[in-house]
Amino acid sequence: MVGKRFTRSLDHVLLLAAGMVVLFSLVAIGSATLEFTDESFSRLKNLFFAVKLLHLDYAYVVRQLAWIFVGLWVMAAIMYIPYEDLCKHARELYILNLVMLIAVIFLGREALGAQRWIYIGPFNFQPSEFSKLIMIITFASFLSAREGRLNRLRDLLPCFVYVGIPTLLILKQPDLGTSLVFVAIMFGMLFLAGARPGLLLALIGAGLALMVGLFVLHMYLHNADVDLEKQLLVLEQQKKAAVSETARQELQRKYQQVERDYREAHRRHESFHRHTLKEYQVTRLTVFLDPQSDLLGAGYHVWQSLIAIGSGGFLGKGLLGGTQSHLTFLPIRHTDFIFSVVGEEFGFMGAVVLLGLYLVLLYRGLKIASQARDLQGTLLAGGVVCMFAFHIFVNIGMTAGIMPVTGIPLPLFSYGGSNMIMNLAALGLLLNVYMRRKKILF
Repeated sequence: MVGKRFTRSLDHVLLLAAGMVVLFSLVAIGSATLEFTDESFSRLKNLFFAVKLLHLDYAYVVRQLAWIFVGLWVMAAIMYIPYEDLCKHARELYILNLVMLIAVIFLGREALGAQRWIYIGPFNFQPSEFSKLIMIITFASFLSAREGRLNRLRDLLPCFVYVGIPTLLILKQPDLGTSLVFVAIMFGMLFLAGARPGLLLALIGAGLALMVGLFVLHMYLHNADVDLEKQLLVLEQQKKAAVSETARQELQRKYQQVERDYREAHRRHESFHRHTLKEYQVTRLTVFLDPQSDLLGAGYHVWQSLIAIGSGGFLGKGLLGGTQSHLTFLPIRHTDFIFSVVGEEFGFMGAVVLLGLYLVLLYRGLKIASQARDLQGTLLAGGVVCMFAFHIFVNIGMTAGIMPVTGIPLPLFSYGGSNMIMNLAALGLLLNVYMRRKKILF
């Protein structure tokens, strides 16, 4: 009897939309991870859709299914525990979050230039993924205790410190994408908690101005460094070509002066990157503006993604028909650039279907936030929606070349255990709030 009431109290539209996204993702992952030769590609691309499903890379699909089942258990557990009880343990969860993020610094293993994963036997997990959901729960408790007291800048300073500590630990890994997710969650939840919109917009504007200022400063230091290095090379060649000793000595004096200037400029440049973003991070954040400027380097990912999406046309090339994917031109296509595979193989219509499912998911999430029985429930649901919305916007934006490449996965779609489990747990939190929108439902 309780089970029937529990089932009836679920948001079936939300579950249906999420389920369809997950099923779509399994097909996309199974296709994206296949690598063909010209001969095998020609043989498979003309098969019927149902037959093509039998040729997917099921090694990745099975692993993703395993993580989905684990995620469903976690989702069910979070749904079962009243969200008020979760928030009562906000302090312990916050400390656990910090311990996990600090552990990454000392125990984490490096992959793809970042130290984000902790290995436990044959398994590995990414604490920064679970940190997002923990932050939503703990920050909801933090803000609900300050209801009506978020009208001035000094009222918001404790909030910035509260979110800023784990954010800095994540930046240390470095993981710029997840750090930006934290910022998006923080501002979204502050708005829902009653902070003045004008003040929040002013702070966002100040943050954007600071980012632009840092970028201008970086370009100034970078160009000065590069220009002086070029001058040294030219002077070196001129010294070798000098025909008289007098000319050679004069060029040597110029060389020594430029060398001193270069050392000072290089020191300032290195100091800037030591205290802000690394050179490669700045490049990744800006190369989307002109990917052709570095087609064999930082712009390669974006350019290949644009080719894949553009070549898909209206209906796409069909399952297993993507040349960019299966001939391995498109990098990390089953994780960060999975939407590019959708655009190439299923075309504009496939992308619209996926975006439509996400729109339903976000709409139901906002409705749950608006129907929550208290501020705490509103903040929990709103935090999850902000997280999903930011992930969707940035991931699809970076594959379409309108956002920087930050390594943010597509929710419920990209391959990865930590990300999938966290997303399903976040859905469980949404359903938790929905089921308890009234005092007693079961």
